[in-house]
Amino acid sequence: SADDRTALEAELTQWKAKYETIAQAQGLLPAGSTNRTIDDDTDLLQRLLANKHAVDVARKNNPKAQFSTDHKFALMTELEFKKFVSVSFQQGNHTARTLAAEDTAAAQASSVDWTTGSCVPPVRDQGQCGSCWAFSATGVSEMAHCIVTGQLYVLSEQQVTSCDTANGNGGCNGGFPWYAIDYVATNGLCLDSDWPYSSGTSGQTGSCSKSCTKKQLSIGQSVQVSGESALATALNKQPVSVTVEAGNSVWQNYQGGVVTRCPGAQSDHAVIAVGYDGQSYKVRNSWGAGWGEGGYIRLQQGVGDVGTCNVVNSVSYPQINVNPTPTPTSKNPSPSTPSPPTPKPSTTKPTPKPSTPVPQPGCGNCHGCYYPAGNQCLIGWTPSDCQLYNLYYGTVWCN
Repeated sequence: SADDRTALEAELTQWKAKYETIAQAQGLLPAGSTNRTIDDDTDLLQRLLANKHAVDVARKNNPKAQFSTDHKFALMTELEFKKFVSVSFQQGNHTARTLAAEDTAAAQASSVDWTTGSCVPPVRDQGQCGSCWAFSATGVSEMAHCIVTGQLYVLSEQQVTSCDTANGNGGCNGGFPWYAIDYVATNGLCLDSDWPYSSGTSGQTGSCSKSCTKKQLSIGQSVQVSGESALATALNKQPVSVTVEAGNSVWQNYQGGVVTRCPGAQSDHAVIAVGYDGQSYKVRNSWGAGWGEGGYIRLQQGVGDVGTCNVVNSVSYPQINVNPTPTPTSKNPSPSTPSPPTPKPSTTKPTPKPSTPVPQPGCGNCHGCYYPAGNQCLIGWTPSDCQLYNLYYGTVWCN
């Protein structure tokens, strides 16, 4: 009806005022839209209407989540959005270092949220470059280094995008986050302030020619695991890279809440899991803070198989290198990090349920990693794990 068209036109006008500039800069507008006249908006109106229908479907399939067209992707068709997302992540066979099964089912707290501490920097935006793999790998590497040392570096995704071309990594044409983690661990990274990200607006990989000082990180090579228990166990120690099925209207229009259902396609995007609460996984995206819940999405936990939107199917992270161990001076590691990171609230410290009650202070009957504040003997923790978390939680190794 005429009234419906008028309302839709008003919504399009509001969208343009809010998002047209960034959508144009990131290549999210349909071809030729920048040259159209004000009266030639029929195609844009049809796109907006189609996306509003997609929002209705997403709401029906995900009653615990909220969706809207109030975002920069609103004028992309579902096919265009899928193509935009899928170019970022390479599918294919790969050889990964894996953990033994007993190592992936130990030391799970009831909830974990790394964003409440000091080792998670602000959400970033990959723009129109297919570099999600580089953002995911860089993010988990700088967070892991911060957990070990207390120093939070904001590192250069541009260096990874432009320079890591081994093992099929292809800049803006996609790559593998686990291989990028290996690149970061081996080569180190420049600071973002020395080599800022530019591929988001250019859409080009760029040349690997920047001269700057690389920071060597206290991390090891990548490890890959899969499954609900393995993801939860890994998250008790550090944020991790995960691959997901995101090229769909659920992710395109996500605004908040817990997603319980994706369409069921293969993974096409790499992101960072930063926590869980028993009901959902908290996942950090690289589409800017204006998307979702301040740049984050929550995916239902405990569904088994590959997880909601494939979130537990491919989990990778850098091994934490404790060989330079934190020194007493690391309590004030740098001007930008005035206090040691507190990765989780005190009510959700990364400890499992006690396996052996300890009757008195000290080691008691614990033969392994003892957590004095919780009077717990931690199953599955190695001496290195125990030493690493001594700085934050006072864990001690008991023979």
